Amino acid sequence: MGSWRTRSLWTSRAGSPGEPEPLGGTRVADVVVVGAGFTGLWAALALVEADPALEVVVLEAKAAGYGASGRNGGFAMTMVGRNLHDLLRKVGPTRARATHLAMREQLHEIRAFCDREGIACDLQAPGLLTVSNGPEQDHRIRQDLEAAKRLGLDDLEECSGTQCRALVDSPRIRLGHFEQDCLLVDPAALCLGLREAARRRGVRVHEASPVLSLAETPTGVRARTPAGEVHADRAVLATNAYAAAVPALRRFLFTVYAYIVVSEPLDPGQWARVGWSTGVGVEDKRIMPHFHRPTPDGRILWGGRDAPIAFGPPDPRRDRDPRVFRRLEESFRWAFPQLADVAIVGGWGGPVCGTVNCFATVGFLGRRERICYALGYAGHGVAQSRLAGLIVRDLLLEQRTERCELPLVTKAPVPLPPEPLGRWLVGGAQRILQEVDDRQDDRPALARLALAALE
Repeated sequence: MGSWRTRSLWTSRAGSPGEPEPLGGTRVADVVVVGAGFTGLWAALALVEADPALEVVVLEAKAAGYGASGRNGGFAMTMVGRNLHDLLRKVGPTRARATHLAMREQLHEIRAFCDREGIACDLQAPGLLTVSNGPEQDHRIRQDLEAAKRLGLDDLEECSGTQCRALVDSPRIRLGHFEQDCLLVDPAALCLGLREAARRRGVRVHEASPVLSLAETPTGVRARTPAGEVHADRAVLATNAYAAAVPALRRFLFTVYAYIVVSEPLDPGQWARVGWSTGVGVEDKRIMPHFHRPTPDGRILWGGRDAPIAFGPPDPRRDRDPRVFRRLEESFRWAFPQLADVAIVGGWGGPVCGTVNCFATVGFLGRRERICYALGYAGHGVAQSRLAGLIVRDLLLEQRTERCELPLVTKAPVPLPPEPLGRWLVGGAQRILQEVDDRQDDRPALARLALAALE
């Protein structure tokens, strides 16, 4: 578990994750879940809550929350796709509204579940402030507000620059919109809490049990680990970026390395300089956005900007990148010049599962519908993963609910071009977008061209 503790600020401050219980021997189950992150644990919980008699086994290569679930910024948001405007444009008003309302429901359910289960994950609900730092970002703010109006949503509130800076005082902010439905959590603590909640319901969670193979059999599926195997009727593949090891999924997935830095704890005078008394979460409207928030121990968490793309399974050697950390600190200093005396003291990164259109996807591998997958959250999986877990349950139990009509199921993933064209196209478009962002959007036509290449 020593490696688990070094993955992020969250894992370093978590309580003891306990000793792993690797799988040994042969076990029979109704469902085997591969991956003990948010998706796998929410899916396991949904299954046994629907039918307590189900035998569900979760297999995890490392420890619960080792991947993106324990390394993200801790934002649980309504966002699906790149933004509300993007969602509306891609799926139309009926499905866009249904998706947004479904996501809003997930936030309330996550909060209620943590309250019922006594999960201590520093959960707060201060809302999300999305801000503009440049003219082209102004346009994106207005697009979201227009989309909300068209969808009949009343949860995006337009904010002037003065109103934004009253919530968090950065001289770079021009205008924005505020959404009350956003949770801030300690994601590692939430993941451990979900693991224990699953165990209390009879789910067997075996950590330190990497799945070497997952294959269909004449009667179901077999998951093999170094010391044992699970025979089950069906399986759930909930490994997100690590699913790049599966050729059928690799056709439309790529790995994005997301990075975060954190400051030292601020003293009261430093906090007074920046405001932020409500603790609101903040994201800007760059194409590749920054996100930032206070942490429970009084630091500022600052992430986003560069998000290098790679193809193939995640490489742990990329979990730390001093160049990206320097660029994140540079943008932190730019946004908060009044905090020049606040030191950046740490940083981490990790693999995020990306898709061409930034939509998560839930479906089956193969025609026999034995193996269900849920992945591709593009960095917004804290809340989406709960919705995906419910959809997994519906699909496995053959219940055609309204959730199964949402874009996570009905919108087919966009396949990547064959190599090396896919690597060149996606990587080249990303480099253009980074340059456009760093130039403060003074070449919007080029940005549109690069975005079009990713549609």
